[in-house]
Amino acid sequence: MTQAADFKIEPVYGVERTQRLQPEPARYKTETFVGARALYGTPAFSLEFEVNTSRDTEEFPEDDLKITYSSQKALLGFRSYPIRGKYFGMYFRAGGRAAKITREITEAGVESKEEDPINFDPYAGTGLTLAFANNFALNAGATLVYNRNAEDEAEKYDTRYTFSFTIRAGSR
Repeated sequence: MTQAADFKIEPVYGVERTQRLQPEPARYKTETFVGARALYGTPAFSLEFEVNTSRDTEEFPEDDLKITYSSQKALLGFRSYPIRGKYFGMYFRAGGRAAKITREITEAGVESKEEDPINFDPYAGTGLTLAFANNFALNAGATLVYNRNAEDEAEKYDTRYTFSFTIRAGSR
């Protein structure tokens, strides 16, 4: 039995645990992000493309330091629903992520800007879908992204938790 390909759009809200390199020593912080995800394919195998952005400011008064992190990320990969029913589904996803991070630094009243080169990292994750109607669903997922810049072997993966709402378009 063949299925027609669907096109789905999901506004995405999430939290991500990411490594902060400045000020030293490096540490981890949880930040929020917003974006959108598009899926094209069948439940057995879909192409996914996601873009998201975040902005976070940290202040260190004892050092007269303020750092604003801005990040833009794009994920391209595949998704599969090996467990799916009329109202419930479980998916797996894998692919690659490109991330661009910019820091605006104000130290002792002097402003500067630093931009990291674009990083490309693999990701893999899983999630659950709860369908409410034929064309609408809520999704919650967890994804691990490889962190090549981690100094500690135990910190090699950043964790992303996402929440999204699916709107399906196309034939069924």
